Amino acid sequence: MTLRSKYLGLALILFLLEVLIATRLARIPFLRGSLSDILVVALVYFFVQALRTVQPLPLAIGVFLLACAVEVTQYFHLARALHLPKGSLFAILAGNTFSFMDILMYFIGSVASLAVDAWLLSPVRSSQAEGRGEKGS
Repeated sequence: MTLRSKYLGLALILFLLEVLIATRLARIPFLRGSLSDILVVALVYFFVQALRTVQPLPLAIGVFLLACAVEVTQYFHLARALHLPKGSLFAILAGNTFSFMDILMYFIGSVASLAVDAWLLSPVRSSQAEGRGEKGS
């Protein structure tokens, strides 16, 4: 199994967990309000890594900043200002409630993504690089 397919597999598992939380477990506040924020950052991180190999730290920072940017749009009620239909895909993605706790969850998700990448996947990346005669990735 290639490294990209492992990233894609992780992204798929995270996507399915997000769907499960949104559809079946939405009544559980911690899962819907906190865990899903952690998971969405990891989902984006691993999906990007599945498409294109990116250095882990810059990617984690970029995904965190993207999540924070979405949170800022919630502070300014951008979805409402753009008259996005309630329940539409873009309105759901933009969200509607700003919370500093969400930013903390995004940070935790970014750190967790880095940890999983470093401890579980980087040894695979290093061994693949050695197999090609490289000194790292």
